[in-house]
Amino acid sequence: MNKIHILLLIAATTFLLSSCKKEVDENFQSAEDNAQIETEYSHIYDVVADYASTDSRTGKTDDYILPSGAVVTFTDTTFNDGDGVDFMIDYGSLNHTGSTKGLLCKDGRYRAGKIHVGLSARWSDIPCTITIAISSADEYYSGNGSKMYMITGTKVVERTSDTTFTITITDATLQRDNGMVSWSANREVTLTHDAGLGWLNDEYTVTGSASGTDANGVEFTGQIITPLVKKLSLDCMRTFIAGEVTVTNSNGKVFSINYGDLSCDNTVTITYNGKSRDITLW
Repeated sequence: MNKIHILLLIAATTFLLSSCKKEVDENFQSAEDNAQIETEYSHIYDVVADYASTDSRTGKTDDYILPSGAVVTFTDTTFNDGDGVDFMIDYGSLNHTGSTKGLLCKDGRYRAGKIHVGLSARWSDIPCTITIAISSADEYYSGNGSKMYMITGTKVVERTSDTTFTITITDATLQRDNGMVSWSANREVTLTHDAGLGWLNDEYTVTGSASGTDANGVEFTGQIITPLVKKLSLDCMRTFIAGEVTVTNSNGKVFSINYGDLSCDNTVTITYNGKSRDITLW
């Protein structure tokens, strides 16, 4: 075989491998994006629930997640005026040039930017509505300190009893390296274990449906078919530890997202067309 034929063979092989990798990546994109934004919005709830249930103006005392560098500013401090309490959590500006680009929180995640929170009543009161709003102007980022991704959207949590919550997520976006993910979801949350610490070490399950558009612009829907399980301990809250979601996109592809066997890690298994891939959620 002469040199020209060898070079052509190498070029053809490289092209085929590149095409296969691109196809596999695109095959899993809808499921991976749904799993990532699902995890991120559960984290947003965890942070707000932590503070809302522990601050003396909204509930109890001594938060567990917020680092000392985060600033909480109240714009309305009393429930007596009939319009609830409003506050903002500010993690500071994103450091675009440093080796770590956010503020390290006690749950091991890095955050930057602002979250706006409104409570209709004290956390312990039933009913209680918590509205969490993040706009693009808030420049809210979350990630592992090296990779930080911008997030926007609105999350409304209705506390309907001591152990049940109804959650609506609208206009959610997640900026990934290869494009923008958009998402909306309806969730029913049930507290299954109350550790008696206000929030820390509680466990809950999540059911419901979602829809969105992945980073490649492909529309998808998601359905929780086995309840997702979340354990709110600092070493275990990186994502859900059990449960299964089915994601179907507009290209007719159906994915299964499996969150594991109660192990405290941040890995999920995505299966499509008989092929499985483990994804690490940052």
